[in-house]
This record gives sequence, structure tokens and C-alpha cells, in this order.
Amino acid sequence: MQYLLLLLTGVALGAANIVPGISGATLAVIFRVYDRLIESINNLFTDMKRSLLFLVPVGLGMVIGILFVGVVLDGFFDRFSFQTSAFIAGLVAGGIPFIHSQAISKDGKKPVFYIIAVAAAAVIILLALVAPTPTHEATEYFNWGFAFLLFAGGLVAAAALVVPGVSGAMVLMLFGLLPTIMNTISLITGYLATPFDFGLLPPILQIAVPLGLGIVLGILLASKLIAILLEKYFSVTYFAILGMVFGTIFVVFSNPDTYQSVEVMTVQLVIFGVIAFTAGVILALLFGKSPTHAKDNDVGETRS
Repeated sequence: MQYLLLLLTGVALGAANIVPGISGATLAVIFRVYDRLIESINNLFTDMKRSLLFLVPVGLGMVIGILFVGVVLDGFFDRFSFQTSAFIAGLVAGGIPFIHSQAISKDGKKPVFYIIAVAAAAVIILLALVAPTPTHEATEYFNWGFAFLLFAGGLVAAAALVVPGVSGAMVLMLFGLLPTIMNTISLITGYLATPFDFGLLPPILQIAVPLGLGIVLGILLASKLIAILLEKYFSVTYFAILGMVFGTIFVVFSNPDTYQSVEVMTVQLVIFGVIAFTAGVILALLFGKSPTHAKDNDVGETRS
């Protein structure tokens, strides 16, 4: 059951990373697996067995979330963009009490910490405001320049897996790569349905290989940095995370895509949005208390 819950956590993290404005790492904090995620990545080569017991189910869940839940999310966004976005915002908001309790657990409520939180929120909001509308389409021909762009985009987007508040999809939008990535995800799901259609492999691999190499390297580098920050500046780091979470909620409701399926904002639609938001909050609170996040000698201990 514990590994099944880790798998489901990974599904949520994977799905979050393809939604612009939502950070998978933010959900990892909310679901209380963030410290274990960083620890497992950093100890992958020194304590491989213990790290893999955590990373394999979470990683498999993320792949499922990206490939399959992403398709479902696209469908919901097309028809119910406001309600879906409100639910996601609720998931993020539901983790605020836990993040705040973590932030004050060592050094209390110093005013400078809240200033840091406000600054972190401002950074996330600014990133959202300057993010361009994606224009890249999937490339038909491999070229080294585009491969390097994919590698660089993956390297920076990997921060979304380990830096709460930073949206991987938003980073890919900044690089102009999001439509290409989404098209490749569609090709992958199509290939899984018809695994003997080998003609789909070249366009998949020419995108997935450089992007994947960038993501792997980015995760390894960023996780080391986060581990140092948590070790030396625990309260500052968590208050920054708190600010990023508030910034993420603003980003969700300021994003034009949130209202793409809304012709007229009615009272009924607002009520459904509030219900969806509340459901997200409740789910986040319940998920954060699940047995998955308790200490366990096999899976790894949560740092505090």
C-alpha cells in the first residue's frame, strides 16, 4: 500500500509538471515527500537500494502522470478550464499550513522571513508575466542547434522537479519548447498504443534524448543545491517556498488559459470553481496525512 501511494504521488507530480504555472516540487512539499525526494536523489550512488525503493515508484508514477494523466488533463482543460485550474490551485493552497509550520519550526516567525516569502512570490509572479506565448511547432528534421536548445531547456526545466514554485511547463514556454514537448508526448502515447509502428520512434527520440539528458543533469545539480540550502538555511528556504506557493496560486488565476473554455463568467461557474478549489484543498490536506509520508526504514525518513 505504501508503494502504491508513492506511485500515486508520482502521478500527481508528473501531471503537475506539464501544467504551466504549477510546480511538481510544490506538490511534493504539500504531499510531504519533498525532503525524501531530495535525499534519495543525492544518495542515489551512495545508498542506491534505499534511494531506488523511493525513486522507482515515484518515477514510474511521474511517467504515467506525464503520458496519460496529461492527456486527461488536456481534455478537462479544453472543456472545464476554470474548474480544473481552481482544483489545481486548491491542491496548492491546501499545503500552505504544513509549509508554514515547517518554515517556523526551527527559527520562529522573524519578520525578515516573511519579507523573503513576499520576494519569492514576486519572482514567481514576474516569471509568469514575462512568459511568452509558445510558438514552436514540432520539428521534422534533426539539427544540432535545436538539440542543444532542447538540452538547455531540459536542464533549466529540471529545476521544477526540485525547486518548489518553479513550473517546468512555464520554463519550457520561456524556451518556446512547450508545443514541441506536448506533441512528442502525444507521439509517445500513440506509439504505446501501436508499439510496432517504428516510424514514430525517430521523431520521438530526436526530442526525448537531448531533453532527457538535460533533465537528468539538471535534477542532479539542482538537488545538490537544494540539499545545501536545507542544511544551512532551513527556515529561509522554507519561507521562500511558502512565498513561491502563494505566487503559484496567483499565477493560476491570472493565466489566460484558465479561462479558455469560459464564454461568460456566471455565478454558477464561480460556485463550481469554489467547490473545485475546496475539493483540492481537502485532498491536499488528506494526502499530506497519508501513511506514505510517515517514517519508514525501507523507504527513507522524512527530514525536518
